[in-house]
Amino acid sequence: MKNLKLTSLGQIPEADITFGDLTVFVGEQASGKSILLQLMKLILDADDITQTLKKHGFDWHDELNNFLSLYFGEGMDGIWDNASTKITVDDERFELDKVLSRKGKKKAESLFLIPAQRVMTLKDGWPRAFTDYAIGDPYVVKQFSEHLRLFLETSLGISEDVIFPKAHRMNKTIRDAIGGSIFGGAQVKLDRSGLRKRIILDVEGNQLPFMVWSTGQREFVPLLLGLDRLMPSGSARKKNRVNWVVIEEPEMGLHPQSFSVLLIVLFELLRRDYKVLVSTHSSQIPELIWAIQLLIKWNASSTRLLKLLDLNATRFSMKLAKTVFEEKAFKTYYMSPHNAVKDISTLDAEDPDKAISDWGGLTLFSTNVADVISEAMWEANL
Repeated sequence: MKNLKLTSLGQIPEADITFGDLTVFVGEQASGKSILLQLMKLILDADDITQTLKKHGFDWHDELNNFLSLYFGEGMDGIWDNASTKITVDDERFELDKVLSRKGKKKAESLFLIPAQRVMTLKDGWPRAFTDYAIGDPYVVKQFSEHLRLFLETSLGISEDVIFPKAHRMNKTIRDAIGGSIFGGAQVKLDRSGLRKRIILDVEGNQLPFMVWSTGQREFVPLLLGLDRLMPSGSARKKNRVNWVVIEEPEMGLHPQSFSVLLIVLFELLRRDYKVLVSTHSSQIPELIWAIQLLIKWNASSTRLLKLLDLNATRFSMKLAKTVFEEKAFKTYYMSPHNAVKDISTLDAEDPDKAISDWGGLTLFSTNVADVISEAMWEANL
């Protein structure tokens, strides 16, 4: 999928999106970002979705509205109208009715989506099963949770308890950055001592259960488990046939300094040849893309990226920076309620279009603060 065009889907009247290796969506709440990302999964993984729903006992009785409620969530059946909703993928029409009625062999999942509601996946420190959710909960939340549950069930041996950090999972540069910035040296471990398994934080021998973790840690652990699943050890670069990774609001619960660690992880996903999509309310990702684009324009060395990310020059980090500089393309789109999706990929701070210069509103407050303070200084003759 290189290009997606749509008309009249939920709050989105129109969109024409050409994807980069890293594509970023910014915009206000209720502007349709989650709907758009879920639509992408539906387009790429429709057969897997329908068969997964049936496997767990769900049936939409060949009614489109029933399916929309099962997939997008309760109350979302009105976002799609066969008369006005039009979806085109690489110049081919996507017709949901036909997709839902086709029969055939189940296809492997192509897009792995880490939802914004990921904290809901852990119940008392363990991922919930698909059928543990209400019927009206979004499919992507159920499926993400089920993926985590199965991953933990199959990836840990009978006597293996350490979930993170593990020497054979992720590169040491990433492990050290995550461990120091988010967990403060604590280990994420599996506790088997009770009547039910659970994930705990081990801080110098003290076992901390889920509910006493920091907000950032509770938000991050499901994200970490999802990322761990996507980064197999050994020669395999990617997880089975997964080609796309979607992360909604990766900044949730994290201090800006800790969030910088996730920027390194995004580049590692790119290095592994995933197509990555991110929705965010943080200015850090657009700011990094803006800086990279300028550095490339000025023919700067890729080592400048290491300085931006506060990384030491190692074989791994140098390769990571070079891959981002020389091989990857970036796209940024702004979504505003009931307005067409706008391409703001230049991120030009001097563009007369405020959507571009203010990066979809992410820098608007900072700009206003600077203007007000400058005016006050001028009036005070400072």
